[in-house]
Amino acid sequence: MPSLDRCALPTSPPTSAAARPGVEGRVGRRGFLLSSAAAAISACSGGRPAATTRPAPPAPPTVDAPRSVELWSAFDLPAGDPRSRELSGIAWDAEARVLWAVHDESPAVVALIPDRDLRAWRFGETVALEIDGPVDLEGVALLPDGFIVCSEKGPRIIELDRAGRFRRDLALPARLRGARRNKSLESLSLSPSGRFLFTTTETTLKSDGAKATPRAGARVRIVRLDLDDADGAPSEHAYATDPVPHDTGDWGVSDLAALDDARLLVLERGWSRGHGNTVRVYETALDPRASCAETEALSPESRALGKTLVVDLAKLCAAGLPEPKQPQPTPLLDNFEGLALGPTLPDGRATLLLVSDDNGRADQFARVVVLTL
Repeated sequence: MPSLDRCALPTSPPTSAAARPGVEGRVGRRGFLLSSAAAAISACSGGRPAATTRPAPPAPPTVDAPRSVELWSAFDLPAGDPRSRELSGIAWDAEARVLWAVHDESPAVVALIPDRDLRAWRFGETVALEIDGPVDLEGVALLPDGFIVCSEKGPRIIELDRAGRFRRDLALPARLRGARRNKSLESLSLSPSGRFLFTTTETTLKSDGAKATPRAGARVRIVRLDLDDADGAPSEHAYATDPVPHDTGDWGVSDLAALDDARLLVLERGWSRGHGNTVRVYETALDPRASCAETEALSPESRALGKTLVVDLAKLCAAGLPEPKQPQPTPLLDNFEGLALGPTLPDGRATLLLVSDDNGRADQFARVVVLTL
């Protein structure tokens, strides 16, 4: 189970609206403030107070964005352990210092426990989830006393207690029932304030046009649910994915990580035969100009949120990793489906955690990657 010593490489330049047709505006590099992400990580360890007592979110500090993304470690989970199979969405529990990962083939969440230096991981407890009906779980978020998971089948967002007992289904926009098969709800993230829950589909709804192609990206709807206002309508914002990187293959959004009540990291990834995986992380921010809750059908011309490239995993140093089991641009890459803000390092740097889904296949890795920013 190899682990990779850290190595650094500067990030690619931001992707702007001018450089990527169809994306309106650009989130500035200054907007990606990982010191505020570190504050968000600390906030995650606390409870979610009632609407009448929640303090206002702190203003983001005015500091420069980091100049590089560093690959701190990459650790391959044991291939023969069934707990390694098909891990998808993840959420970091700062208080318990545990990374919770959801299995997409069975209703369960499994604890992954790091060593002190975030170099190696071991399995902790597995919590079986008591959910009626078929589910295909793809995302997980943590409440102080429970879990929230999303299922592609349904699609559904389900709240449970920490013992895995069912509490309720959260209301979703009716149009999400038009999600494509196996391309439905793929992501879930709770804002550090504990108020807003974010999700989106992997690719377009059937009513919102074509999936991503090598010539154009797809329009997906980022949905924000207000947990303090059960009767309030969810907000929806159009987000434009990248085009498929190669002549064939697929592309879409596999997870989200909320930096605050309006800013998100977006994990985009895809696979092409003969080329392997492409994995990129972007930052975006909700903007009323890209609101689409009242839009019945999106089009390639629909205004979308701006986004800035944070890191393309293919550009990170991957020295020391085992050879890939199938063609890949670098040994680091695999089918990454989980993204979460991780713990803060002793030197104050924030971390991002990624987990790959091996799809239960012998030619893929179940891998935990730690990035520092």
